[in-house]
Amino acid sequence: MLPHHSFYFLRHGETDWNKARRLQGLTDVPLNARGEEQAALARTIAAGLGLKSIAVSSLSRARRTAEIVNRDLGLPVTHYDTLREFDVGPYEGSTDGSWLEHWFTDGAVEGPESFSNFRQRILGGMIEALTLEHPVLIVAHGGVFWALQRMLGFAELAHIPNAVVARFDPPATVGGPWQITLLSGAPSPQAVITA
Repeated sequence: MLPHHSFYFLRHGETDWNKARRLQGLTDVPLNARGEEQAALARTIAAGLGLKSIAVSSLSRARRTAEIVNRDLGLPVTHYDTLREFDVGPYEGSTDGSWLEHWFTDGAVEGPESFSNFRQRILGGMIEALTLEHPVLIVAHGGVFWALQRMLGFAELAHIPNAVVARFDPPATVGGPWQITLLSGAPSPQAVITA
């Protein structure tokens, strides 16, 4: 289980494969021009969060996003292979996501990393990342956002757009739900996701 610490999460900026709705998985696709702009906008939000450290996936789209966000902050950045996107196997570069709903229920899909194994990898990475000085910003991937929601007991998995900052808050009471707040400019609450 995740440590009961609040933390921030940022999905990397847009890539050409995101724009074309292609599954990226472990393919190291760089940010496109729009992704760079999105990361710069996320930087303005991150500047007001009082962050102390950044944990980032080792894939370049996440690393570049973190680099842009950290440009004026100068925070320590730690890279984690364990926070990389899930391996989609033969679906790399494909627009066929028809198998995802079955995969989300821990159904067997030949080729991709199983959702169960992916969650275990992300849990290990998050436990390590959350030992960094708080508040921590996790810069990673849409699949990591799905894994975190499932680990925290969310029945429905919400999608997070590119370069949106989310705040994860632990339960206010024993056995209560985690809460995720998607932040927009200011930062002001844009949307709240609860388990």
